[in-house]
Amino acid sequence: MKHARTRWAMIGLGLQAGRLARAMQNAKDHELVAVFSNTPEHAREFAAEWGAVPHQSLDTLFADSGIDAVCIASPNHLHTEQVLAAARAGKHILCEKPLTLSLSEARVIARAVKKSGKQFFVDYHLRMHPEALEAKRILSQKKLGDLSHVEMHWSIGGLAQKKLPPLPVHMRWRENPEQAGGGALMARGVHLFDLLRFITGQEVRETRAWSDATRSMVDRTAIGVFILDGGAPALITTSKAIPGADNRIMIYGTKGRLELRNIFADDVQPLYVKVFDSFSDALRGKKTPLATLDDGIAAVMMTEAFLSSAKQ
Repeated sequence: MKHARTRWAMIGLGLQAGRLARAMQNAKDHELVAVFSNTPEHAREFAAEWGAVPHQSLDTLFADSGIDAVCIASPNHLHTEQVLAAARAGKHILCEKPLTLSLSEARVIARAVKKSGKQFFVDYHLRMHPEALEAKRILSQKKLGDLSHVEMHWSIGGLAQKKLPPLPVHMRWRENPEQAGGGALMARGVHLFDLLRFITGQEVRETRAWSDATRSMVDRTAIGVFILDGGAPALITTSKAIPGADNRIMIYGTKGRLELRNIFADDVQPLYVKVFDSFSDALRGKKTPLATLDDGIAAVMMTEAFLSSAKQ
């Protein structure tokens, strides 16, 4: 049986949007039909590359009945406003991480999305990696016994260099604390927060954190200790300034240990394809590994707790 294609609009047309557009192209039953950017010339170029229509405003995009779902890949501080507008327009939504920059905004989003009755997911694509899915299965079946300790490290070393070229203009929001919400913390740390909950099946009850962020500069390095509700500690480290980092996830239990390395080394493009294939499954009523609205809110809660602890 052939299923109807999901017609997507893309908002925010940076590097991530290109990855997501390619994934739509390679996934089953998905089509990019519309795009929007605050830079009209860029929107026209992106639309021409992917065979979509550029919209002059978000109002016309959300009013377009030929759009079933909206993929929000804009800068972090714009997510809330755009998610709310998409929800009011009755569109399905895939939002890039993080869901938003504050718990108060996340709760506003939750009310709007639930009222819309449409599907909503946050793009934590690392959930789709076979290592993450297998680790989740192993822990759920207690094959490691009781969880004793978790270590997660995902860093790059670019900012350890003394001289780096400035970011392109369209990416400079990433260095703005108010617009990005964090540096390494928002680029990779939130992925680790989500993976911790996803793999262990546990929530966090206590947070202790350190970061080198200042009022005017986003963090380069962020380190947190999270106590899970089962009592086990989880150490999470992420940085933009650690050259040659030993990127891995180590999970220790009373009966053994589990090591995950490929999750940070493999090509991520197939994972984005799996995100859209899973979105199709969700539209058909199937359970998927996708990060739900509640998962997105939980990651915001962990981030807010991290930032509060780091300031102290």
